[in-house]
Amino acid sequence: MSANNKTITFLGASGGVGLAALSRALAAGHTCIALCRTPSKLTDRFPEAKHPNLIVIQGNAHDSSAVARCLVAHERPVDTIVSSIGGVFQFSCMTIDDPQVCQKGMAALLEAISKLRQEHALTEAQWRPRIVVVSTCGISKAGRDFPLATLPIYKFMLKVPHADKVEMERLLLGGTGDKGYTYTIVRPSLLNDDAQSERRIRSGIDDKPPVGYAISRDDTGRWIFENLLNPESQAEYANKVVTITW
Repeated sequence: MSANNKTITFLGASGGVGLAALSRALAAGHTCIALCRTPSKLTDRFPEAKHPNLIVIQGNAHDSSAVARCLVAHERPVDTIVSSIGGVFQFSCMTIDDPQVCQKGMAALLEAISKLRQEHALTEAQWRPRIVVVSTCGISKAGRDFPLATLPIYKFMLKVPHADKVEMERLLLGGTGDKGYTYTIVRPSLLNDDAQSERRIRSGIDDKPPVGYAISRDDTGRWIFENLLNPESQAEYANKVVTITW
């Protein structure tokens, strides 16, 4: 494997943002491990004959043992972990099918990292993975990071999934000091499926978020690949919260 090629674990990559980042990482030659409840969703799209650098493991992202199996490839721990898991929004009751989907996923991931360290006697100096998580704008404490016209969507329609994202972020940030990893939290504006590869993506770090209406799932995955999975550009966003939008 080239020095520039990384080993990347994907959680929640059977569609949306995760799939967009995964497809680009595979094309770039990185070794990718994807946890998927239904492996055929990925193996049908990425057949082994054409994508030998993809490893698909069946399992649930809320199962720390299943997640731990995805953190090692070819007898070495992975370099980066990308989590884009989320629930399905149910308009009838204005919530998602699992109101704690993201926080349970983060708890399982942190437990899996701890298990792997113990099983392989890995110190923080020997293994310090990069964790990339997809969160959302609308939960910033630094001020409003969305247009005023979308206030009802963020404050009422998305109240439940946003509470889940807040807890997910809290768990991730709370473990930074003693669990030995770096992180990047990506907060996209409202996601849609209208990919626009030529459109400029604006980004802002921590308390300087850009304000925008939307960004596509594919463009969010593209931004993650280009800025967080590319070894030449990822250092800029280490231990940062990044808001992105068109």
